[in-house]
Amino acid sequence: MAEKALLFIPDISGFTEFVQHTAIQHSRHIISELLELLIDNNTTGLQLAEIEGDALFFYKMEATTNIKQIREQVKRMYLAFHTYLKRYEYEKICHCGACSSVYNLCLKFIIHHGEIEFISIKDTNKPYGSNVIKVHRLLKNEVPISEYVLFTEEVHMTTENQLQSDYDFGTITYAFEALGNYKTELPEISPIPDNVPKHNLYSEEAVINMPILELYEVISNFDHRLLWDKRISKVEYEKNRVNRLGEKHKCLINKTTYNPTTVTKKAKETQLVYGESATKIPMVKKLNIYFVLEAVNAEKTNLQIEVFVDFKPFGILIKPFMKKNFQKVIPKIIKELILLADSGFKTHQ
Repeated sequence: MAEKALLFIPDISGFTEFVQHTAIQHSRHIISELLELLIDNNTTGLQLAEIEGDALFFYKMEATTNIKQIREQVKRMYLAFHTYLKRYEYEKICHCGACSSVYNLCLKFIIHHGEIEFISIKDTNKPYGSNVIKVHRLLKNEVPISEYVLFTEEVHMTTENQLQSDYDFGTITYAFEALGNYKTELPEISPIPDNVPKHNLYSEEAVINMPILELYEVISNFDHRLLWDKRISKVEYEKNRVNRLGEKHKCLINKTTYNPTTVTKKAKETQLVYGESATKIPMVKKLNIYFVLEAVNAEKTNLQIEVFVDFKPFGILIKPFMKKNFQKVIPKIIKELILLADSGFKTHQ
């Protein structure tokens, strides 16, 4: 039996097609986080029918629509979406095509109201019928801006910004409202400081036979950590998130668990920097390790690993012992990275 429902689709756009594997992988993770964010900001009882690539298909059984409530829902999702993008611009450490163009992402909403039925697929009921087809067809429309909410006549009657489009089932009249003005209500997001400890304990450098972006991915992606840091027997991290500033993970080294935080520091424009900071070390306030990368040519990268420390009172007494330890550890890490690169390893294998 057919009943009336609100049909509500938030749709993300803006990622171009990436041929580089890292960008494809990271765009997938970013879109996944954004879709989860939109779901978490559903405050009006919308039912999730389907995750459709870069879009969500919601519905809500109701005989009439509440345009004020719909606008509030749209605004909440839109502000959450752009707050995430604004924060990610500060937090990102990756320089792949996806991470570097997050600011290009846009959000639009397609909203329709009409009768639907349900079809049962493996004990799951899915909205079905001509109105479900109609709301999806409207994802392709004549709206001349990138971020908007589109209302069909069944949802909101207005003569402003009204358009008509011809589809395979006939002509649809709809109206749109721009969403860009909501950006004035975005919260302030402060940049994460790159506080570098004052004691430059040790540094070592070498040339690695790997392109700079590929080597950066090997170092910054926890998926590859056990391949080159043999001190570590186990790494725990959020597998569906792209590593970023402030991200924490767990490392098990010699039966001791460490909880480093991803950091960075200022560098030359030609350099990429990945860093990790640990604090729960005896007699040490903070220990930061930085991997500073600079391209030698298209296939080779100069890597410098730097260790900086801030000591607690009397912690300076252990400085010689810490330096001696890193004089053993850092060359081993570099050796493993050289062996990994020379083996022909690719992050998309």
